[in-house]
Amino acid sequence: MRTEEIRWDNLTKLLDQLFIHKRRLRSELAKDIRVRKSTMSYLIEELHNQGMIRTRRIASSGRGRPNEEISLNPDHGYVFGMKLGRESLKTIVYNFSLEPVDVKEYLIRHFSKQVNPVEQVLKATQELFNSYKPSALGMAVSGCVDIENASVSFSPILGLSNYDLKPFLQSAGASDAFLCNDVDALHVGEIIKTGILRESSLAISFGVGVGASFYDGEDILTGSDGRTSFEFGHFGADINGEPCYCGRRGCLETLASEYVLVKDSAGSIKHFVQSFDRFFPELQRIRQAAASGSSLERYGSIIEYLSYHVGSLILLLRPRRVLIGGEGVVSEWIFDSICERIAGSLSSTWGLSPSMKRVSDPETWEKGSAFLALRRYVRKKLRRTPRSRALRET
Repeated sequence: MRTEEIRWDNLTKLLDQLFIHKRRLRSELAKDIRVRKSTMSYLIEELHNQGMIRTRRIASSGRGRPNEEISLNPDHGYVFGMKLGRESLKTIVYNFSLEPVDVKEYLIRHFSKQVNPVEQVLKATQELFNSYKPSALGMAVSGCVDIENASVSFSPILGLSNYDLKPFLQSAGASDAFLCNDVDALHVGEIIKTGILRESSLAISFGVGVGASFYDGEDILTGSDGRTSFEFGHFGADINGEPCYCGRRGCLETLASEYVLVKDSAGSIKHFVQSFDRFFPELQRIRQAAASGSSLERYGSIIEYLSYHVGSLILLLRPRRVLIGGEGVVSEWIFDSICERIAGSLSSTWGLSPSMKRVSDPETWEKGSAFLALRRYVRKKLRRTPRSRALRET
């Protein structure tokens, strides 16, 4: 690896630690990213010159040299974390320290059905952009996302296909934008919250759809074509099953999503997706009943199918942790049942016993998308910036 690549890698690792821990002693950061103290001095100088960090001297309890506390500079700029789903577009405005400063939610059902409601709701956020002029923007979207081209390849839930978001992102005025799958955003948001960066993890989202995301301890797994890798909901689960809205037959979503809860009314998953507003009130009543501890028997077969196929993913990827969330996990009983059946599907022969955690923070999606956007913004900016004089002389 070239010297310039090592420098860039160390700078971004240092910032990753600060985004997670907020404040860190110089000595702790040196251990976190495994560099010498002299190298740490150069890195801190570089980031300080960029206006990205602040330093504060801490008196030593002994005779040693005073330590320094390093923190992010919240005034460096704003970043937007956005989640675009079937029900709404929610935007949280964060400062550079990833602390929330404002939040707006735009309900899609309040917009006209005659024009694409997604376009209308995106335009409605322009006032927010004018107020904060964000440096970076992250948007989590349900469906298959083309990360490199900032487009939604396929999202039946949103009624989008090969939908180019670049015009909106450019008109919004953010200097850098990042589009990602909503399960990846949920996953990253939980990683940031827990601060566990060096362990592999598998995230599962259960709700109107079913999704998965894998983190290998360094980054989120994506396809070689730059698109999100896991179309978990469209894994084949029943070769003779019902047709799915994606064009396949017997997809996991036809058996293990919240569609099954309203199947008698909807008739088919395609009708459910296309006329979601019609079935949403019924689905909400079922969710509320499950959250209060009743009607849980309706989830039996759903949990069986979901858990069995999650077990197969665990066998394939061997994660250290499994994170389970989504709008459908409305009860601790649902989470516990999923975990119990996953464990039952894994033979002790394989030596697999990943920890299980429920993701329940409602702002996890927005924080994850904001972090991914901020990370991209920082990395691009540091790549473009010449090294400081002190670094050039070493």
